[in-house]
Amino acid sequence: MSLAAYLGLLGAWVLAITVPGPDTVQLIRLGARSRRSAVFAALGICTGNVLWPVVTMLGLAALIAAFPWMLTALYLFGGCFLVYMGQGAFRSGHADWRSRAALPAVSSYDAPTGESGDRGPQGTALAPLGDFASWRLGLATNLSNPKALLFFGSVFAQFIPVEATLLDRLIVLVLMALVGLLWFCGFALAVAAGAEKIQRINPFIEMVAGVLFMVLGAFLAFEGVRLLVGV
Repeated sequence: MSLAAYLGLLGAWVLAITVPGPDTVQLIRLGARSRRSAVFAALGICTGNVLWPVVTMLGLAALIAAFPWMLTALYLFGGCFLVYMGQGAFRSGHADWRSRAALPAVSSYDAPTGESGDRGPQGTALAPLGDFASWRLGLATNLSNPKALLFFGSVFAQFIPVEATLLDRLIVLVLMALVGLLWFCGFALAVAAGAEKIQRINPFIEMVAGVLFMVLGAFLAFEGVRLLVGV
């Protein structure tokens, strides 16, 4: 592969991951709770961003082109998952808002912090998730969007020639993984750094994130239904 092909591929990748989407919303949501939860969720997102190009290189995009019903199933499943996750986020944010309205406000300076700097349960009604749960949530959020498969299929077809060697493909995979890791972990840390300031609007963040997830999920499900009926 030429240097121009590498640069073009990385440029398209940077544009793709920096555009706000479900991954970004999830990191904002978790970063308002806990720095550790946000970082592990970012690692889960990065895991998904490695799996997508791997399965694309293994021929999943070509398989879906041969069997279009598989893409329809991915759209329907991903859309339903995002709607399910969205209603859960909205309900937890609404419950947090009601509990804060019913109880005296607790100052962020009175809330205990752990060694990692994360807020304790007294500082917010929404407790941080465990490490594995955060990683799994980040991975599930990333894998719920089948548009990633279409992205990798089209971008790889444009920038990676058929005669590309295994080494070329491994270099592409490593570069994309490193760029994604820097962006998503950096974004998670940036959100968590401002968690003290946004803690008071955490219920609002949860509810807005829930609505966004449900809207995105409904859009994916609609696309799946449209493909199913052949419109």
